[in-house]
Amino acid sequence: MHFLFIDVKDSIKDIVWALLELGEQVDIYPGAQFDPLNPKEEEFEALELFLAEHDFNCLISYLFVPGVSDICQKLGLTYIGWVYDSPLASLFHPAAKNPCNYLFIFDRAEYEHMKSYQIPHLYYLPLGVNLSRTGALNISPEDEQNFACDISFVGNLYENNAYNSHISQLPEHISAELKLYLLKNLCNWHSPKPWPRVSPRIAAYMSENFGAELWNRQHMDLDLFLGLLMLSRKLAEMDRVTVLNALSEHHPVDLYTRSNCQNLPKVRVHQKVDYYTEMNKIFYLSRINLNISLPSIETGLPQRVLDIMGSGGFVMTNYQQEIEDYFEIGKDIEVFRDLDELLEKTAYYLSHEKERLRIAMNGYQKVRDNFSYVHQMKEILATVTRDKA
Repeated sequence: MHFLFIDVKDSIKDIVWALLELGEQVDIYPGAQFDPLNPKEEEFEALELFLAEHDFNCLISYLFVPGVSDICQKLGLTYIGWVYDSPLASLFHPAAKNPCNYLFIFDRAEYEHMKSYQIPHLYYLPLGVNLSRTGALNISPEDEQNFACDISFVGNLYENNAYNSHISQLPEHISAELKLYLLKNLCNWHSPKPWPRVSPRIAAYMSENFGAELWNRQHMDLDLFLGLLMLSRKLAEMDRVTVLNALSEHHPVDLYTRSNCQNLPKVRVHQKVDYYTEMNKIFYLSRINLNISLPSIETGLPQRVLDIMGSGGFVMTNYQQEIEDYFEIGKDIEVFRDLDELLEKTAYYLSHEKERLRIAMNGYQKVRDNFSYVHQMKEILATVTRDKA
């Protein structure tokens, strides 16, 4: 097949690497970066004109862009989307039901939920690691000086969230309900968190006073849309700030972020780093790499976990149900289910270097054998070929 890779806002281009390694013909669309949640009609018009002048069999992207799907359906082209968000709001768009789509979802719980929407070609597939890129790391003495550390976290705090923007404007009976959810779920990873839904009275209040139904442009149930909007990113902020502060009371902690870190007095804060180069060096040179998942990822393995392991790093992640489907805890990866377990295991692995390195090596080997981009892309192409036959 002749592929056209569609660049999506804030995504990466590792799909292109994998297709080229498999000997496929692939071009990168030279036009706009598409935003699934903020479509611009002129960008889709330009894409359709481009496709009329070129010969492609299949368009492929991360996530799912409804406007791209509609064009593919109109022109008789195949569209492949590999989803790394949970939930991905654009999957609720009617275009997700276009028969031209072949959509791969990394989170099993999200996949099971979306199956009920009768999306025709929907599949579960974990994410992958571009080992050709991570394996090409060149660690210099300067890198060791800049990035070697005991504990690191690469990511944002999500402090710019809808909860922070609106909580002061809500009456007490509404805000109390939201606060109760946050307190009950703070730093609790013992079991999956279902996508949060607000109560009917919150949904009604937000609609009457803020026009919230107009914010919901992707056809989600309003109570689910508002639950995710008001609670998931706020809980992520609270989880991450709490974890980083708790660890920094006992150990040096380095954070690489673009967030405002005024609530992290003892954490060593650095500017955000480049995904393709510096990030993988940090993963390799950190004794412990933290993953603190977005709460809306119910069961799946976030990209950060696989990126750490694919860089040869030791990962300490909050427990996710799917981890045990692919890895052995304590042998390939380490997890924590609450703050007490995190603090206990962090102290243990900082004083047991050989065991920590053995786990990092085992994790890398598992990812190399089962989660490389080439491995996962073969699965995607085989699935599409089989189902089109």
